[in-house]
Amino acid sequence: MKLEKAVTELPESVILRYGTLYGTGTWYAENGLIANQVRNNEIIASDGISSFIHVEDAARATMLALNWPSGIVNIVDNYPATSKEWLPIYAAAIGAPKPKVQDGKNSWERGASNNKARKEYGWTPLFPSWSEGFNNLIGK
Repeated sequence: MKLEKAVTELPESVILRYGTLYGTGTWYAENGLIANQVRNNEIIASDGISSFIHVEDAARATMLALNWPSGIVNIVDNYPATSKEWLPIYAAAIGAPKPKVQDGKNSWERGASNNKARKEYGWTPLFPSWSEGFNNLIGK
C-alpha cells in the first residue's frame, strides 16, 4: 500500500491491481507450484473468494492502460469464485484428484470486480471466466 500511495502522488499514474495470475509461466501452469500442490491434495477448497486473471489478459490490460486516465483499476476476470467452485474444476483440468473441502475461508482469499476496467475503459478479458481459462491450461 505504501508503493500505491507513492505512485498516486505522481501527476499521472495508473495502478493495476491484478487478480491471481494463471497460465504459462505461473504457479497455476500445468507443472507449476500450485498445480503440484493440488495434485498432492495439499490445497483444501473453502468458502473464500478468489478473482483470477489469465496472464494474456493481464499483459493486454497493461498495454491498454498506457492510454488510460490516472486511477486504480482491478484487472480480474468476470467471475469471482469460492475455491469450493474453482478448485475442483482446476484439479480436473490438470488431472489431479478431487480436493478436500473445509468450511470457512483462508485469510488470503478475496475477490475483486473488474467493473471499472470494463465499463469506464472498455477492457474485456479474452478469458472472461477462470473455468474457460483453466480448461485451456493443459499443453500450453
